[in-house]
Amino acid sequence: MDTTGSQTLSPCNLASIPLTEEDSVVYIAIKGSLHANDCSVFGLGDEEKRALSKKFPGSGVVVNGISIKSNVLDTLNTLSQLGYKIVSSTGETEITWTLQRII
Repeated sequence: MDTTGSQTLSPCNLASIPLTEEDSVVYIAIKGSLHANDCSVFGLGDEEKRALSKKFPGSGVVVNGISIKSNVLDTLNTLSQLGYKIVSSTGETEITWTLQRII
C-alpha cells in the first residue's frame, strides 16, 4: 500500500495460467457479412486451408488468411465440423467472429 492507503499493483502481481498440452487452444477469426457470398478466414493451418479450398472451389489466398467463396454461415458451420466453436463476435455490417478449438 502507498501512503494514502491505496494498494498499488506492480507487474509482478500479474497472474499467469499455465497451459498443459491437454489445454492447448487454437484461435482463428472469420470476417464477413451476412449479405455477401464470400468471407475471409485467418489463422488456419495448411491442412485446414486445403480442406476449405477443396470444399469451396474458387477460394484463394489473402494476406494472413484465405478467402472463401461461400457465405459466412456455411463457412462457420464447416469449421464447427472441424471442432471450432464461436467464442465472440463484433461488428455490424461486416462482422468478425473469433473461434477456438482445443487441441
